Amino acid sequence: MSIGAVRARLADAGDLDSVLPVLCSARADSPLGPQFIAPEVAALDSQLAAWFEMPESRLVIAECDGATVGMALVQLVQPGLLCDVPYAQIEALYVDAEHRRRGVGRALLYQSAVEAARHGAERMITAPLTGARSEQRFLAGLGFLPAGARRVVETASVLRRLELSGTPSRERRPRGLEELIARRRRSRGLPETPARGMELTALLERSQAESRSRQVKRAVQTRRPDSSSTTAIS
Repeated sequence: MSIGAVRARLADAGDLDSVLPVLCSARADSPLGPQFIAPEVAALDSQLAAWFEMPESRLVIAECDGATVGMALVQLVQPGLLCDVPYAQIEALYVDAEHRRRGVGRALLYQSAVEAARHGAERMITAPLTGARSEQRFLAGLGFLPAGARRVVETASVLRRLELSGTPSRERRPRGLEELIARRRRSRGLPETPARGMELTALLERSQAESRSRQVKRAVQTRRPDSSSTTAIS
């Protein structure tokens, strides 16, 4: 697609070198920043080449006066466990800062939509790469709606928090039940360590049986004589 002096098309292997500077700028503008991105990656060219060779990958580039000024990294995703329809995942839609507001983004998105339709993708999904309000407005103006939200955390932080609160597989019981068991064990002179398995089950059954027994005894002791069985004294 061409808009004025801007032309968007599918890239070929010979375009990868010209895409690298745009890709580096996109990495620098990403809000993920140092959380995911190193300042320099010596193997970025080989990583781009490997991504380009994947069958589901589509690299769309925008050119202006013979220079690459924008790109769209598109993944064509087939139906799977979490989705029943094919869709196009736009991993990045980026325009060089000096060439924005000239229709470059629209040209990139149009060519990406053509590829999505060509391969039967019923939906297009993307996340604003820079997080800028202008990018949000651009996507909203073309009909993109919010769908979920991403969250990020350090793996070490998750592990630390889980270890402090107990591992997910740790057996948990209601606090009231644990206190009842502890009291019963203390009254019998047993260690306060919570019983396990069959021992715990037996302890609970004995506790319930004793409670029922006390209730029966109390009822017998407080029961009034049956009037039909009393003898009248004249």
